[in-house]
Amino acid sequence: MKVLWQQLFAFLLVIIATVALFAYRIEDEMTTEIEQTREQQLLNYGYNIVNNNFSRNDLVRTSQLLASENIVIQVYLSDGRTIYPIYDQRFDANLSQEELQLIQSGQYLGFRTVDRYNQNGEVEPYLTVYLPHHDVGEFPSGFISLAAPLDDLQARLDAVRQNIFISLILAIIMGIIISTVYSILQTRKIHRLQYATRQIGQGNYDVTIETDGQDEFGDLSRDFQKMSHSLMESQEEIKRQEGLRRQFMMDVAHEMRTPLTTMSGLLEGLQHNMIPEKQRGRSLELIQRETQRLTRLVNENLDYEKIRSHQFVLAKQENDGNKLLDQIKEQLSRKAAKKNINIIVEAEEGLIMWADYDRIIQILINLVTNAIQFSENSDIILQGKMQEEYSEIKVIDQGIGIDPEHLQSIWERFYKVDESRKNTEFGESGIGLSVVQSLIEAHQGNIEVDSELGKGSVFTVKLPHKKESKL
Repeated sequence: MKVLWQQLFAFLLVIIATVALFAYRIEDEMTTEIEQTREQQLLNYGYNIVNNNFSRNDLVRTSQLLASENIVIQVYLSDGRTIYPIYDQRFDANLSQEELQLIQSGQYLGFRTVDRYNQNGEVEPYLTVYLPHHDVGEFPSGFISLAAPLDDLQARLDAVRQNIFISLILAIIMGIIISTVYSILQTRKIHRLQYATRQIGQGNYDVTIETDGQDEFGDLSRDFQKMSHSLMESQEEIKRQEGLRRQFMMDVAHEMRTPLTTMSGLLEGLQHNMIPEKQRGRSLELIQRETQRLTRLVNENLDYEKIRSHQFVLAKQENDGNKLLDQIKEQLSRKAAKKNINIIVEAEEGLIMWADYDRIIQILINLVTNAIQFSENSDIILQGKMQEEYSEIKVIDQGIGIDPEHLQSIWERFYKVDESRKNTEFGESGIGLSVVQSLIEAHQGNIEVDSELGKGSVFTVKLPHKKESKL
């Protein structure tokens, strides 16, 4: 069943049930009110008659006055026999002994539906009240009754019921109209979401829907719009990552092809004695360097995958920061000198780094190598300080710097800031900084970069101190 018909059916059920309940209650209340009003009217007439010491003539005149309202007056003895207006036993009260005792005790009897003969001798239902009297006027002690035909009251009740029924029909019609309009408006919102869903299912994530509503549909539309934007951004990010991956594969193929070609040529020359004896040492040195280059490329990728899948364990220890920085300087000084770069260590005494020795060496070598790669004819400063909660290492260069729009992307795998530098002496796979960030995060530390295009960069590594065990 369509949602529109479900809503209409539900609304109609609620409306009909509600209106019917109200109609029943109103009819019951109005019926009770009409009966009570009529009862009180007859009782008032009866009390006026009893309290005014009525005589037979008084009753005749009063009966004539009340005949216009179809009210009939009768007088009874205490045992229920009628003595006015006639002595015909067919018009006796026919009350039970308990009811006669109540009247004799001075109480009145409210509405009773009594079948009695009318003036034409026909049996007709009457609504009757009974009031006691004691030696009033010309009549002995007993009670009187005032009765009105049930038809008169029924006619009023039928008129009330007819009005209620008409109101019920009008309310249902109005309910159908309002329910239909409301259901159509709600269904349109659902149709818009269905259309947007089909568009997304077909790969069109650039979908816009109305989100102005303040109801649950409005909330759903806003959530759906956010989902659409997220999917579109994810799709764009997937395309961008795919582009980086393809570029990476091309770079890897390029980086591997060059050393492999060199190594293949040199090995072939050595195999066939085509290289002079005095150049063989140089050839072997070149083969070794190219082999190290390939090894570094493979190891970087293996490291990244191990780090990402948590397949490595850190062996943390307290490391002498001064010795580490001096070691990095000594290890990379030759590479730096080839570009006329001087590495300077500025570390305060007592610098301690709580880290895995091999991994912190790897982190610093990557950062300093990166600084050498993008600098020339300048200094690279390695600063080390002890802060209250962490050790701080800064790698400061005066190189080409990084454009602000690239700062957040340099940590991504395969990303390269300078695409023109694909074949450098140190290689550039675009994965070094992503490895650095992952290793630092594995140490529960963090790395920050501050750079200005054309003026250089500052990479800041913060490694937390060893936490004292609590006894």
